[in-house]
Amino acid sequence: MKKKSLLAIAAAVIVLSSCDSMPKEIKAGDVNAETLYMRADGSGQVAYVEDFAENYFNIEDLKDYISATLISYNKQYGDKVIELSDIELKDGRVKAVLTFKNAEVYSAFNKARGENNVKFPKAAEALTEFADAVFTEADSKEEVNKKASEVLSDEYNIAVVDGFLNFNTGKKIKYYSGGTFIDTHHFRVDEGKTAVVVYSK
Repeated sequence: MKKKSLLAIAAAVIVLSSCDSMPKEIKAGDVNAETLYMRADGSGQVAYVEDFAENYFNIEDLKDYISATLISYNKQYGDKVIELSDIELKDGRVKAVLTFKNAEVYSAFNKARGENNVKFPKAAEALTEFADAVFTEADSKEEVNKKASEVLSDEYNIAVVDGFLNFNTGKKIKYYSGGTFIDTHHFRVDEGKTAVVVYSK
């Protein structure tokens, strides 16, 4: 994954921290870094942000290329399990927002791309991998810490995130280990870091 500039990270934090809630949709123009948004209904959106210097491509060519890739993917995994929702090509950067049916679809699509930077393990798997991790309660002002065995439960959704990535959820973040908690819906994991985010179902 490419290094993100401090300016891009700061801009992403400003955009994300401007409200303690989530919209129904994210738009390409609203993100400055790769962003994953898990909606309250279990579906989600991902915004990919990449440098794009190829002058021979225009926005319609990009739409056609991405749409063709998604058509092929959807033939394998089901009708419209992932769709192109928004795209922007501006100042040498492309921002593409894809909407996907659920976390499994997102994981499978990213695995096919060779870039699976988020996984959604069950509690037993997460406990095996992160048994010694210390978790912070998201709503605690005194930074209440808990053991993995107190937190990692199938009562919650669990996301293991490799950065750089902005992780957003329409549900509420309950606990986290690593990363930067912004508010109950917004979380950031920096380049080269791994975090575990525990959020409500």
